[in-house]
Amino acid sequence: MTNSDNKNIEIKFGGDLHEIDVNLLIESLVSFSSVTQESAAYLSPGIKVNIKIKAPRRGSFITSLYLVAQNAGDLFIRENIGLAGKIVEIVGGLYKLKKWIAKNGKPEIVKPHKDNSIEISNTSGNITVNQNVYNIYQENPKVREDLRNTFSKLKKQEEITDFSIRDVDSQKNIFEVEKIDFKLLASVDDETKQRKQKVVKEKQELFVFKVVFQEKYKWEFYHQGMKIFADIKDHIFFEKIEKGEIAFRNGDKFIVDLEIEQVFDESVNTFINDAYHILKVIKHIPRISSIQHSLDFEGSKKRKNNKR
Repeated sequence: MTNSDNKNIEIKFGGDLHEIDVNLLIESLVSFSSVTQESAAYLSPGIKVNIKIKAPRRGSFITSLYLVAQNAGDLFIRENIGLAGKIVEIVGGLYKLKKWIAKNGKPEIVKPHKDNSIEISNTSGNITVNQNVYNIYQENPKVREDLRNTFSKLKKQEEITDFSIRDVDSQKNIFEVEKIDFKLLASVDDETKQRKQKVVKEKQELFVFKVVFQEKYKWEFYHQGMKIFADIKDHIFFEKIEKGEIAFRNGDKFIVDLEIEQVFDESVNTFINDAYHILKVIKHIPRISSIQHSLDFEGSKKRKNNKR
């Protein structure tokens, strides 16, 4: 027994068209299909996604697709209801992220938010995407290649003025791009592996292990069960130390905004933590004393004997 979930979408090749090159159409649709399949596999391993083409109509060349996400029996759990819509949302997010990186350059700072989104920024600007979109783009080179291939032939077609993907059910464009950007999106320039990035995590718990009062030196902390070395860039915090407003000991807890420098490790195909910086100390929570006064049994015995 299988359960299915479906979504209607349109891929538009804008312009005054009544026909389109078959190789262009096939390559664009194959690339779109591949990005969709990889996104579905990330969300729900084992899912089968069928994409069917509906009859096109005249005008700008619009291809209507019917996306059916199928799960076998027990795999169709509550979390997978509406999965087709989630897949389409992620696919649109991947195309948007590809466009942003192609136009603005690689991310320099990555900032996770509590709503499962990621804010990516560099000196040219910022964009916020779903956490899954960012993970798939970073971890799956095939997806990056398929995104690029969508535009490899488009850039050569003078008669096509724009390209868009539309969610027919919600009547919203999930991605759109003008002809001027086709070449950028087809380029491999932004596909060169990003070697470094910074991740900013807000309101992180750190436990003090070693205190260092010089600003440029690193303190020792425990963060999520792991010992780390971090310098503190919060000047207001050091001013309070100089004024004697704060005292520390091992085991005190800090709530901080933590910046993590990461480098890409090709051997494991992921970013690993390389350095830590505390941008702001939000709160200092002194350790609660757990020392109990020792019971002097010998002294008690002597006092009892003296009373006798």
